[in-house]
Amino acid sequence: MPVRYQFSLPERPQRDGWVRVGQFDLTTTASMVFLGIASMFLYAADKETAFRLAFFGPLVRDGDYWRLISWPIFNPPNNVFVVLTFVFFWFVGHRIEDLVGKRRFALLLAAMTVLPAAVVSLFQSTSDTAAATGLGTLGIGLLVVYALEHPNAMFFFGIPAWVIAAVLVGIDLLRLLGDRAYGILLLEIGVIVVAVVGARVFGLLGQLNLGVRRRTRAVKPASRGSVVAGPWAAEPVGAATRQADQAALDHLLDKISSGGMDSLTRAEKEQLNELSKRLRDR
Repeated sequence: MPVRYQFSLPERPQRDGWVRVGQFDLTTTASMVFLGIASMFLYAADKETAFRLAFFGPLVRDGDYWRLISWPIFNPPNNVFVVLTFVFFWFVGHRIEDLVGKRRFALLLAAMTVLPAAVVSLFQSTSDTAAATGLGTLGIGLLVVYALEHPNAMFFFGIPAWVIAAVLVGIDLLRLLGDRAYGILLLEIGVIVVAVVGARVFGLLGQLNLGVRRRTRAVKPASRGSVVAGPWAAEPVGAATRQADQAALDHLLDKISSGGMDSLTRAEKEQLNELSKRLRDR
């Protein structure tokens, strides 16, 4: 009797979205991509209105303050590469959002969008006519964070993440220098700096010493009055510690397998990130 084999596609991982529509989780990353796609239709309907979303420092100084927020949303359909921008942002955005959670990721994107643009608005000259648009710049900042968090993660053709990030950032900065687009050059550097500092504040990039310390909890034991570091502090490395960390990680992974990322509390998500980094670094 012939044996029949059934093949099925792997299940799409559940994400920590704001809402769920059927089996789709509307994450912060997905929301930004959908807004970018909508901006292309706005461009087709009214090009002049669409360009009012772009960032240009002198116009912000003249009162167009919404440009501080709206510039990543506007993705003009100038060529087919805008699709690659959406795919790129979807990839790196979801990886960072999965690590820090939707609320912290939304705050991180807001800081990356507004803070550098506000600084550039103070200095960009009217002779510097370059305007900032699109999700590509935010994607570059997130890629740097991902590459610093997972430098040896392999991308296409087996190229490490840090090499991809270094090449893309280098090419972009050289292009902006060649175009004498100093305002947008400063904007991109600012986006990268805010992304790295913000990621460190939210618990990533533990190997970097940026003068930013995460808050730790301490508990007092019943004897001798000494203070024992809380669950996120450094622990002595040993076989027992590794076994305990692995057991805790396995418990969290089992919980994700049965109920998805939504089944974890915020503290458990932070613990998952800490355990993964500790076991990887050993």
